[in-house]
Amino acid sequence: MLLRSVVAAVGATTLLIGSALAQRGDSQFQSIAYGETLSAYLTTSDDALPDGSFYKAFHFRSQSADTITMTLVSIDFDAVLLLADSSGELISPGGSDDNAGGQCNSHLTFVVPVSGDYLVLATTNYPARVGEFQLSLTRGVRAAPSTEDCRGFFETSGTLAPGDSIFGRLGPPADGKLGPSYFQVWALAMPQGHTMTVDLASDEFDSRLTLYRGFRTAMDANDDGGGGCSARLVLTGGAHPLRVLLTTGKEDETGKYVLTMVSGALPITQESQCSP
Repeated sequence: MLLRSVVAAVGATTLLIGSALAQRGDSQFQSIAYGETLSAYLTTSDDALPDGSFYKAFHFRSQSADTITMTLVSIDFDAVLLLADSSGELISPGGSDDNAGGQCNSHLTFVVPVSGDYLVLATTNYPARVGEFQLSLTRGVRAAPSTEDCRGFFETSGTLAPGDSIFGRLGPPADGKLGPSYFQVWALAMPQGHTMTVDLASDEFDSRLTLYRGFRTAMDANDDGGGGCSARLVLTGGAHPLRVLLTTGKEDETGKYVLTMVSGALPITQESQCSP
């Protein structure tokens, strides 16, 4: 059966899932069964809500008067659950949840009104967030998981894909500080198994790049590997989505930059002189 639109209130924002679901039947979504916990990733190749938040949809069947509990857990992003009926309409009240699952996790208990097919969407509270998550579905009422406090995560500026050249600016009022330096985070559209080179170049500050898998795991960092004050990272895409943190080599530096991604591995300079 075809799924129409899902309308959800997440915080104060009304989101509409339109044609991405309208052309797809239940069989095209991965199924989740009672008692099952699925591990998956939100990536830059997933469908997105109109606000730019990526999502994955999962199909399940339930009987009238069943009490079900769904939990979405992630340490990579602020998790949000959306629940829709077989027509694709948001189930209200209680059709969405943001932080009931233990700080930044999502936890939703629901009594099924009518036997049939349902759809649960794993998504995020902010645009362009990527990372790993675990989605569980059980019968009955289950307690929310105990987790660490929500740390707010890093706001994501956008997505960097192969062939992109992004002309931006680092500094106030748009950007916050990480320690003494202003910063931005960009999600990488990385094909699995492909090697790419990411460069951050600026004539106005000493560029620095840090590669992250998820929210907390720093994989690599580079200061002047692109020559002069430019930073360069060579990386290979895997199952876990990657992000790069843009910052500076000196505190309070600001200015314009160019952020690029190209295919292949460019050489990394071992010694260079930086005088922005």
